[in-house]
Amino acid sequence: MLPARLVVMLKGLTFLLRGYRDFLEGYPIGEISFRALKGKDAVYPFGLIASYGSAVLGSGIYDKGCPRFKTLDSVVLMPPAFTPKRLEKVAELLREPSFMDVKTDADLGGFRSSLPVVVGSMGSTHIASKTALEIARAAAKFGVVYGIGENVATVRGYSERLTKGHPSFKERLLTYLTNVDKAGGVIVQQSVEDAYDELWNKVYSDKDVEPYLEEGKIGFEIKIGQGAKPGLGGVIKIPRSQAERLRAKYKFDEAELRKKYITRYSVPGTFTAEILAGTIRFMKTAYPRARIWIKLGPFRDALDVIRIAAEEGADAVVIDGKEGGTGMAPTAAMKDLGYPTLVGLKAIRKAREEGHKISLLIAGRLYDGGHVVKSLALGASGTYMARPFLIAALARGEKGVENYLESLKVEVQMLVSALGKYDVADVGPEDVAALDKDVAEMLGVPYVYS
Repeated sequence: MLPARLVVMLKGLTFLLRGYRDFLEGYPIGEISFRALKGKDAVYPFGLIASYGSAVLGSGIYDKGCPRFKTLDSVVLMPPAFTPKRLEKVAELLREPSFMDVKTDADLGGFRSSLPVVVGSMGSTHIASKTALEIARAAAKFGVVYGIGENVATVRGYSERLTKGHPSFKERLLTYLTNVDKAGGVIVQQSVEDAYDELWNKVYSDKDVEPYLEEGKIGFEIKIGQGAKPGLGGVIKIPRSQAERLRAKYKFDEAELRKKYITRYSVPGTFTAEILAGTIRFMKTAYPRARIWIKLGPFRDALDVIRIAAEEGADAVVIDGKEGGTGMAPTAAMKDLGYPTLVGLKAIRKAREEGHKISLLIAGRLYDGGHVVKSLALGASGTYMARPFLIAALARGEKGVENYLESLKVEVQMLVSALGKYDVADVGPEDVAALDKDVAEMLGVPYVYS
């Protein structure tokens, strides 16, 4: 006679196989069976404890029953035959220019960056933590802006390691700062839970950080949502030993407290127009040497946030499309909350039409030089990427991140050169068109086939 546990597993497998067959016929019996087997864990992609923050998840969810959104692949670059700026470059160089002559450095939110690319703020998850120092060193040496995400100091420790084998917040920070040269800068997110420990105050008053504040290398990033789960806080599975230490600051599922792994929730924070404006004013007074960045999810009032940020003197706003984020985002959130990256670019286009000069960055499933150049053409100051750097670090450590950045730079230079331009700052809306009528109308660019 088979053990009861094995019988349950076999029944579950039978349900899943039937579900796959029935799913092909148009009804998601497999998904419903999966929920029956996994319960609350089925809310997240794959429902696997081992996947919570320890693998690069989320990117494939759009191939697994979720809507396929129109992406930047619906936009193409349109090189001209007549290239007056190339002629200007010929006169400057006294020779025909090549793509290697394209200037790629850009001003991003108060920092000078060697590429119009930012290493997006990644938090305390296992995979982000394990690769953090390799990414930090490579980003610093390359001269691109680097972000440290929420919950790192609270979960991993500010200056001393609280979890074995994981760098503390300050290790991440100083690894970047001690390797950076003329270009670059670091932005520090602070979650509600980090604020309990006064993270920004600690950084601003830290004697080891003082020289870099004087050099203008430090920024603080207000987080208002994330692409994959706008309006929701962070969620991750952590060992019970960590949960006991963090219970005073985070929300936990009380029903799981006896299990080996427990779901930890962060709260999203509360904002109104008045609160945001007041926060920026406070930060300018309390941290006058720090840049002020705002990380925004795919919210319907993104343009209002940009207006307030510009009026109050913030340095940058990042709009995250719903394609962005990690595997800890609930499947329902990725399906049903927010808008794709292209709509974030629509908000940026509108802000530029209104005359706002503030740095505006776009995020959400962006990973190659074409994405960078098309984003610039549509009004973005640069792109904000995270998952590609994780994958590059996993593939080949620090050298993998360096190689990835080099490949981005070459692609950007090639494409900008093909447009007859030799500075990324010169790329504009005249350089793009859309393959889709709706996308063309939304972005106010030509439709290729018209």
